[in-house]
Amino acid sequence: QHADGSFNFDDLLSKEEEESQQINFDVQGVKITNTQASFSNEGTGAKYSVDQFNLTTGQVALKKPFDVATDFHLAANQPAIDAKAAIKVNIMADPEGKHFVVKGLDAQLKGALLDGQDVTVTAQGSVDVDAAKTALDVSGLKLAMQGNFKGAQRDVGVQAPALTVNPTLISSDKVLLSLKQKDANGDVDLAVVLAELKGNQQAVESKGITADINVNAGARKVEGHFASPVKANLTDLIFEVPALAGKFDIKDPALPNGAMQGQFKLAANANVKQEQVKTTFDLALAETKLNGDVSVAGFSTPHIGFKLHADTLNLNALLGNAGGKKDVAASSTKASTKADKPADLSALKTLFLDGSINIGKILYSPYTLSGLNVGIKADGQKLALQGLDVKLDDTRIQGNVGVSQFSKPLYTFDLNIDKLDLNRYLPQSTASASESKPADKAADKTEQPIDLSALKALNAQGSIRVGWLKYGKTEAKNLNIGLKAQDGLASLDPLNVDVYQGTVRGAVKLDARATPALAIQQSLQNIAVGPLLVDTINNDMLSGNGNLNLNVTAQGNTVTALKKSLGGSVDLRMAEGAVKGFDLAGAIRDAKGKLNVLKGQSNADADKGKKTDFSELTATFNIKNGVAHNDDLAMKAPVFRLTKGESKGDIDIGKEQINYLAKPTLVNSLKGQGGKDAEQLGSVGVPVKITGTFAAPKFGIDMAALGQALAKSVALDALTEKLGGTKADALKGLLNGKSSSDSTGGDAAKSESGTTTEPAKPADQLKQKALKKLLNF
Repeated sequence: QHADGSFNFDDLLSKEEEESQQINFDVQGVKITNTQASFSNEGTGAKYSVDQFNLTTGQVALKKPFDVATDFHLAANQPAIDAKAAIKVNIMADPEGKHFVVKGLDAQLKGALLDGQDVTVTAQGSVDVDAAKTALDVSGLKLAMQGNFKGAQRDVGVQAPALTVNPTLISSDKVLLSLKQKDANGDVDLAVVLAELKGNQQAVESKGITADINVNAGARKVEGHFASPVKANLTDLIFEVPALAGKFDIKDPALPNGAMQGQFKLAANANVKQEQVKTTFDLALAETKLNGDVSVAGFSTPHIGFKLHADTLNLNALLGNAGGKKDVAASSTKASTKADKPADLSALKTLFLDGSINIGKILYSPYTLSGLNVGIKADGQKLALQGLDVKLDDTRIQGNVGVSQFSKPLYTFDLNIDKLDLNRYLPQSTASASESKPADKAADKTEQPIDLSALKALNAQGSIRVGWLKYGKTEAKNLNIGLKAQDGLASLDPLNVDVYQGTVRGAVKLDARATPALAIQQSLQNIAVGPLLVDTINNDMLSGNGNLNLNVTAQGNTVTALKKSLGGSVDLRMAEGAVKGFDLAGAIRDAKGKLNVLKGQSNADADKGKKTDFSELTATFNIKNGVAHNDDLAMKAPVFRLTKGESKGDIDIGKEQINYLAKPTLVNSLKGQGGKDAEQLGSVGVPVKITGTFAAPKFGIDMAALGQALAKSVALDALTEKLGGTKADALKGLLNGKSSSDSTGGDAAKSESGTTTEPAKPADQLKQKALKKLLNF
């Protein structure tokens, strides 16, 4: 056959359109030896051939029986067949009377066929079909098949000793069906018996259909038995199984008690003409009891309706205590297939469902699902879980979930969760990851790349709201996430949550199309900064509440690469807090009594028991290539002030290192932070160097500069005490009545009364210089 549908023998056929009269022929016999024929379809590529064909018949005439014996080799590629056939039969054909008889059939087909190897198919029996009388007689029918099918040795048999069907009578001896299979996993033995049939085409009934099944699969053994009466109306094509009942026994060391028994009942009614099936069922298995009903309307495109109810579904008893907390990280790593293309769910276009599930409790240690109610609906365009309401342990989940656009699935969801403790469902190592120490440099070499391939395939839109959430030691409230994902781009907008005693409002965007990239815009109000820093950068340097505005971006294949590529800005505003690990006032008091030995700088590791309180702190950070730069830090505290522009430094987020120089100016009061000695310090500038890592910061004071400042303050205090008045008056008295402003020489200086005084004499100027040097002015 050519691709256009024509045949290469079309020119040999008669072109007469009128139907010819039936030929009455009578042939003494036919004998064909070693003949072959082939057929190929150029359009589909299918090829079929018959060779080694032999045929012998007796006298061939219409309405008369004749013997036929044939054998041949059959080959095909669609489906694959390579087999030999042998057939013996007696045939009578009356086309005009629509009466055909096959007697003494004995046929065998052996070879590779039906996707199997060494397959043998045999057929024996006699069949008498009289279509004009709507009559059928079958006797001695035996069908059998044995063979190896993909490693499974299979043996199937059907026996129908006698069957009679005519307008007034339907009767049958029992029909036997058997199936045996053996493979590497075990063996299966199924036997089905349809008892005698009695009745007519409007009402026929069997005493019952029974079945026995035995399965041996390693240590697991299953035995089952079921039986039911059968009724049928062949005229209207209605079939009924009114009371199918059965039981089974499972023995398996993996089961909780090593064994399990169950019972079931089922009633079914099928109307073939109306294309309808209705069933109801009850199942009792261990502690589980299920019941429900299923209906089917339409056979070419079935519309399925169902209701499923259970008080308790104990999967521990059914499957054994196989739940347990699994290593999610390990399992997800093993299961990763880097599927960057969406799943093709086109098969769901033909699925039409409308049903509901109601289960009181589902047990699967260590988890418990309770109060499950959900509606399931599919209309060929969308599959949806509607009105989902379930409780997982202490967590209640409500909402809707759906999937549409099946060739490139769009997943939609709208979920409400009252509270969720993620620590219950994640391995301990994952839940406490935020508390772990930063990885050493050697770990960077083996750091696993970020796998966002699933995001490339994700097409989703929805929202999740969680009333209370716990992860590690962090607790959050009122989580509200909106997700939109398509073609490797995803946005979490909004991403709002109440956490760290404050609120977080903003959005996050992810780009997985090439090198993973993210953008974060967040406004954090009245946040407890300390816990936030611990969870984000593993640093416990600050305490107190404040506002934080972030606008940052990052790009990289690993977490380290993301940190090193960070860019953007951060704005911080804090009140009533403390810098942990360092007591500036205490350090100055210690230094005050040791002026005679102060040299260079003194570095000290952070002491978590110490702190420097402040009443107000503001700072902005400009981030580039993972380094946050600040030069506008301002701080107010009982012991010092930091003015914008007097401090600057960098925080290397990628390397988790700090390099910052602050220049606080001491004030005259140390209330609450140092006692009376510190009140004598006056206004002194103290350079403080902050270095080290996030986990182990170091604080260093320029002790030489501090010593000079303190020495000046102490000396002037002594002069004031000796000479009286202010420090300026004391200095003036010491210089023979000349103030320090007089020591500059040159132009005349004005007194307080406005009169002009004479410039200092050279000798007086020398005295002033000597005193300045002494006081380190």
